[in-house]
Amino acid sequence: MTNPLLFALPADMQVEDLFIEGDTLILLLASSQSSQMCPACTHASSHVHSRYNRRLADLPCQGRAVELRLKVRRFFCENPTCIRKTFAEQFPEIAPAYARRTLRQSKTLGEIAFALGGRAGARLACFLSLPVSFWTLLRLLRRTPMAPIRAPRMLGTDDFAWRKGDHYGTILVDLQAHRPIDLLPDREAGTFERWLREHPGVEVVSRDRASSYAEGAKKGAPDAIQIADRYHLVANLRDTVQRLLDRKRQCLPPLQEGKSTALPAMTDEKPLMEPQVQQKEKDGKEGERVSLTRAEALRQMRRGKRYERYQAVAELHQQGLGERAIARTTGLSRNTVHRYLEAGSFPESGPRKKRRSKLDPYLPYLRERWDAGCQNAAQLFREIQTRGYRASSPTTLRALISDWRTSSPTPVRRTRGPKRTSSPPAQRHLSSRQASFLFIKQPETLSPTHRSYLEQMYQASEEMKQAYELSQQFVSMVRLRQGTHLDVWLQRTKEYGPRELISFASGIRRDYAAVQAGLSMVESNGQVEGQVTRLKYLKRQMYGRAKFDLLRLRVLHAA
Repeated sequence: MTNPLLFALPADMQVEDLFIEGDTLILLLASSQSSQMCPACTHASSHVHSRYNRRLADLPCQGRAVELRLKVRRFFCENPTCIRKTFAEQFPEIAPAYARRTLRQSKTLGEIAFALGGRAGARLACFLSLPVSFWTLLRLLRRTPMAPIRAPRMLGTDDFAWRKGDHYGTILVDLQAHRPIDLLPDREAGTFERWLREHPGVEVVSRDRASSYAEGAKKGAPDAIQIADRYHLVANLRDTVQRLLDRKRQCLPPLQEGKSTALPAMTDEKPLMEPQVQQKEKDGKEGERVSLTRAEALRQMRRGKRYERYQAVAELHQQGLGERAIARTTGLSRNTVHRYLEAGSFPESGPRKKRRSKLDPYLPYLRERWDAGCQNAAQLFREIQTRGYRASSPTTLRALISDWRTSSPTPVRRTRGPKRTSSPPAQRHLSSRQASFLFIKQPETLSPTHRSYLEQMYQASEEMKQAYELSQQFVSMVRLRQGTHLDVWLQRTKEYGPRELISFASGIRRDYAAVQAGLSMVESNGQVEGQVTRLKYLKRQMYGRAKFDLLRLRVLHAA
């Protein structure tokens, strides 16, 4: 007879036989106990009524699925006063009643489901010789009991998107234990208030500037200290500065670039939607029609579409329509309509960041060879290959050489067909978004170019200089946690600040206590943002099965 300890079975279980059936290892088990106790009256009985076999799926062994076949006995209850006449013996150390798999297999499948979700978990389980459907894994998730929630002393809260711009939920984090403790299906003040009332004991609530969380915390935990998160304070300030810069676009300095990829500034005339050719005057002679490159044609077409939208907004505004009516008519967002109207002229899009290229380390050598007179792409490709360039074709290099050739001031050899040419460089200005970051960065971290941008904005408008000084004072309060200086800053902003910063200061006055605590206390919502990032990862991993109950279980279990 096989030793039951070899298979990690209870001491009273005996392995009567084992054999292989197909790809499955079968173990025949039976209890060595001569009597069992009735579960109703706990009276021992050895009078066997009948026997039957019970099959349980177990963990695999040597890459084979394992099935336990238990010989179960049914006993007569010999207690005449018991409500039960017969009862079957149970094996609580192996599996609960009516289960089809052992406890250890259920626990293993549950961990796989928590880690990978339904479909991915089912694929891994089948690879591990634990064939199971993803529906079963999801049922195991829902059946898993969760530990009771204990109200933390310090609570952090933030929202996350079920569907961005449409529906949001709330994550609650224990700031002392550094782990999420619960999820709420929405971000309404009433839902947050009910949770706080059901879990009393919260002393500190760290939150963003959302009014729903402020109202819910005020009603659900009136004695708790509310802390406005410092990151969100700086983010709100930057958004405010960007609105100011949108209004003062004429004060934004031109970019200091050697070569601009911008298109020429548009006149009041409506541009072509799909420009394919452009007119070029040369030496006072008759215009010569030359074709644009594909990328330049696409940029001009996209700019034409943006310009059309701007013209439509401007015409509707001249007719007397408000921002809401214009947004409904054109299908644009209110923020876009507001930005167009505040700009006063067509807002050009900012330059895109240049992506890294495999050619970047070889640009100095290529430029040197180009200036020396070697303008053959195939020859240059062979030369940089000997220097370590690993691309298999010269396509990228040919595109670069083509751009250099079209922008070269020296005459180039004639080519067949229409010549390619680049658009004449236009003066592009710093975008309001880029400039808003300069207002909140520390002065010692700015480059000389950024400092020159700020100096040009100072000279263009005294209002810009005042906005920069007030922004730096506020950021310094946030960084050094100087909450005692808040009243002075609010008064100074009310007297000297531009209207956008005055509106920002009014919002701080409405949330004064929380902002004062955020500028004075150490606690913040930083770790809550990290928990939101983990939540997003789990939600995207669930392949559309991220319902509230499943997502809540996985987020809390991952913590």
